[in-house]
Amino acid sequence: MTEHRAGRRWRTLLAWAGFGVLVLCVLAVAAMYLRGGRTSIGVVIAAALPVVVGVALVAALVSWRHLRWWRLALVAALLLSQAPLLDHVVADPRPAAEDGPTITVATLNTAWAGPTDAELVDLADGADVLALQEWDPGRTDGLGRALGPQWRLAASDHDDYIGTDVDVWVRSPWTVASSTPLAGRQPGSALRLRRGGTEVTVVGTRLQNPAFLAADRWGEGLDSLRLATEGSDGPVIVLGDLNAPPSAVAYRRWVKRTGLRDCTAQLGSGFPGTWGRTRGAAYGPVPIDHVTTRGAACTALEVTRERGSDHRALTATVALP
Repeated sequence: MTEHRAGRRWRTLLAWAGFGVLVLCVLAVAAMYLRGGRTSIGVVIAAALPVVVGVALVAALVSWRHLRWWRLALVAALLLSQAPLLDHVVADPRPAAEDGPTITVATLNTAWAGPTDAELVDLADGADVLALQEWDPGRTDGLGRALGPQWRLAASDHDDYIGTDVDVWVRSPWTVASSTPLAGRQPGSALRLRRGGTEVTVVGTRLQNPAFLAADRWGEGLDSLRLATEGSDGPVIVLGDLNAPPSAVAYRRWVKRTGLRDCTAQLGSGFPGTWGRTRGAAYGPVPIDHVTTRGAACTALEVTRERGSDHRALTATVALP
């Protein structure tokens, strides 16, 4: 009899523990929305969202008959709140015209210029635009010689927050019709590129990392990118290390407001990770680097591992109208 009571007590404790963990997971996801998602904790939780959702589902199944309607309601609310992310696993139904003009863009956070010039030349092979973040300005001249005369440094902006540069290189026959610095303290410029009768605005930049108490400056960066895209007619491409997983609330709202769409959402390629903890890490699970477009369609996206950086490089082919 005593063993039976003890067993019931443990089952009751387990049931309440599972329910408590489920509630904590729901509260954690709710914290993502504080201040419109512009908080350090909100972005960190967004990056860990797959883990949070997985833990919530396991907790909901523990003694699932206990308060089962409450458990069902909490799980449903949790999953429905993240339903917009399904856009990243369903490809757009209308492919771009195959005979139209295209531009290929590549972006990499170099982690203070870890990759060699030869590796960056390989990355630039076949690309029209090369955007580099956390770049060592002392290596700019050498990279220019390695890339060759067909490449020109179109924009170089100092990121005073971390003491590195944000550079954008453009390869001929594309030319720079105009260059407009981003508003506020955000490094980067809106480049109006032209080739024949085709024009496109390209912005290569890096947003500050909100996980290290720079959430306000990260939010300011999103605002400056919004202003740049609102002031640009025709097709727009924004690419770089945006330090934002697609699940981040502020990033989702920024995408919706600007009309930009992630290449991964257009292609239905899911959430390919672009950042790991060490240089050349075999496992880089966090998707914080992006190529986004408006008025143009991504037709291909390649994510490549770079030995000298803790980030992956993105190379996207974009069909222009």
